[in-house]
Amino acid sequence: MRLRHGTADSGVDPERHLLYSIINAVTDPILLTDDGGKLIISNLRAEQLFAIRPEDNEGRRRAVEINIRFFSSALAGRLVEETLPVAREVVLVDPEDGSDLLFELLTSRTTLERDISAVVSVLRNVTDLGRARQELEDNYRRLIQAEARMRTERNRLDLLVDSVGDPIIVTDPAGDILMTNAPAEKYFTARDGSARDTLGRTQANVAQFSSFVSELMLQAGLSGGQQRWRERLIITEPATGRAVPMEAFAGSMMAGPSELTGVVTVLHDQTEIIERERLYEELQKASAQLEVRVREATAELAHQNELLRRQALALEQGSAAKSQFLANVSHEFRTPLNAILGYSLMLMGNFYGQLSEEQSRTVQRIDANSRHLATLINDVLDIERIEAGRMPLQISQFPVDDVIREVMEELQGVIAQSTATVNVVLPSDLPRLRSDRQKLKQILVNLLSNALKYTKNGVVEILAQHQQPGGRLKLRVRDSGVGIAPEDHQRIFEPFQQAKRVIARPQGGTGLGLAISRRLARMLGGDIDVESQLGEGSTFTLTIPVRARTRSPQYRPESDRRQQSDRVRHG
Repeated sequence: MRLRHGTADSGVDPERHLLYSIINAVTDPILLTDDGGKLIISNLRAEQLFAIRPEDNEGRRRAVEINIRFFSSALAGRLVEETLPVAREVVLVDPEDGSDLLFELLTSRTTLERDISAVVSVLRNVTDLGRARQELEDNYRRLIQAEARMRTERNRLDLLVDSVGDPIIVTDPAGDILMTNAPAEKYFTARDGSARDTLGRTQANVAQFSSFVSELMLQAGLSGGQQRWRERLIITEPATGRAVPMEAFAGSMMAGPSELTGVVTVLHDQTEIIERERLYEELQKASAQLEVRVREATAELAHQNELLRRQALALEQGSAAKSQFLANVSHEFRTPLNAILGYSLMLMGNFYGQLSEEQSRTVQRIDANSRHLATLINDVLDIERIEAGRMPLQISQFPVDDVIREVMEELQGVIAQSTATVNVVLPSDLPRLRSDRQKLKQILVNLLSNALKYTKNGVVEILAQHQQPGGRLKLRVRDSGVGIAPEDHQRIFEPFQQAKRVIARPQGGTGLGLAISRRLARMLGGDIDVESQLGEGSTFTLTIPVRARTRSPQYRPESDRRQQSDRVRHG
């Protein structure tokens, strides 16, 4: 497009000169082009945008070329769209500084002389208007975004406030409620269809709370603008009418340094706290009472301990006196008893001459009863020494069958007088025992004597079994006698006790034999068990370790050794 500047020279008629003056006075670029886009006429403002002068630099020349290209394109598009004078925006470059300029292109067709069609184009500078519009659009977009953020924050705040378990109330400075969360609605919002009492209590709560806020505002004015408060008040539960003690935490909302816009109050139910305080006070009272009772019980316990100590001392003294008494009595008994036994042996041995048959039977009865009395004395002394822990052990190694043979020999007279048959069944692989030989013999003598005593016309067996894995020896004394009732199985092992339920009780017996035997077995690291039914015989099982796990022989006082040497020996 080649520009033609509309100027008035001397050859131009006054009317055309006036027309050129008018269009040059217009600040908007005006161009008249034919249908081919050839410029017919333009004003000075259009020349600044589309005319290249010889003195122009390269930058201005390129800016003008760009403007011509943009304008031609916009004009061609505008003519293609329609012929009405409708504005179309076009962006051009300011040749002076290279900045963008926004124009509205207004075109209108006209007919020149000789029916030549032309287009009048007016470029209206709307750069500032476009910038203002863009700024408005940006501001509107930012406003929409800010509103969305505020809505999100408000929803988040509402969710946060509603999730708090305590009632939260927002009021204006006059005390009128502006907003509440869900827990606060329970006290300050009446639902549709609520009962009259519920509605009345809700309204009373609202009035009371408004008065409370007004009083806070008054206090704030008197105190020079206090912004936080902590008070106590009573709120009524609308549904039940229950008075709920509340602790109110209130804070003022300020729009500026001195402009109060509202008050935020959080109510905290004090019911549980008050109840805990009450329970704590009761606990303190109970603790004080318990402390007094503990002191009293401690004093009583100390008194009882002193009594027990004195009783224990008295028992020890009594036990010592009993032991001394038994020692003295046994000595006094043994002296004449040994003389009786000695003389009876001499008489039975015809030391003083031949006895008649009647005399011989009498002497035998004297000897038997003397021996029974000696056994009784020894049993009483043994049980006393075992319970006092003064029964020593003499550990040695010996064959089991030797001990059983000695038991049979010692009881040969009893076996001969008994109507029972005694069988001994011993395996060939019995080990040598490391234990107290004399204690084991005493146990077996007691068990076999009892079996013979309670078995008439039956069988008594002595059995042995070696348990290899555990290293223990089982010795059983089994009889077919009268048997023992199950309820008496423990009773027979107690001192001076015998079975209550028996078919036929023999004469004699102190009730000490089994008690002594079990205690001796436990001293050797074993025990005695019984299996029996009334009328079906009995089996007493002695279980002892092959190697006794006992203490080394303990020190024995001289009195013990003397008592041991003074034991009455049979035969």
